[in-house]
Amino acid sequence: MAQEFRLQVLLDLAQKRLDAATVELQRLRVFWHEAQVKLDQLKTYETEYAGSLQTRMGQGIGVAQLNDYRLFLAKLARAIETQGGEVERRQRAWEAEHAGWLTLKQRQQALEVLAQRHAAELIVKEGKREQKQQDEFASKTGKNEASRR
Repeated sequence: MAQEFRLQVLLDLAQKRLDAATVELQRLRVFWHEAQVKLDQLKTYETEYAGSLQTRMGQGIGVAQLNDYRLFLAKLARAIETQGGEVERRQRAWEAEHAGWLTLKQRQQALEVLAQRHAAELIVKEGKREQKQQDEFASKTGKNEASRR
């Protein structure tokens, strides 16, 4: 009878934790990517709006419109700064989760190695048991043939 791997419960638990951490890591990566996309869009919009201002200034623009452009560009700059902070926050959250994921992965792999060693030991033990049975059978068969002669 094969002996069960005593740490199988821990291996199963480690795998479940790793799977859950993988899902969370992917979720945080999506959030980070979305924040980065939004930041890139804001920067593009700022560049386009600043270009529009330059064009308008070349054609002549009223003071009130110039002030409106500048106020809006200032608001865009603040939004970009805020969104940049959000990108950094989400990146740090992903990096922290990734560090935890690596720890869980190492633990799961260590338990997996132990399970593989256990399985290999069982195979060796089973081989020895079978060899012993064959030797005993051969010995009995040899004695029975000698007694028949």
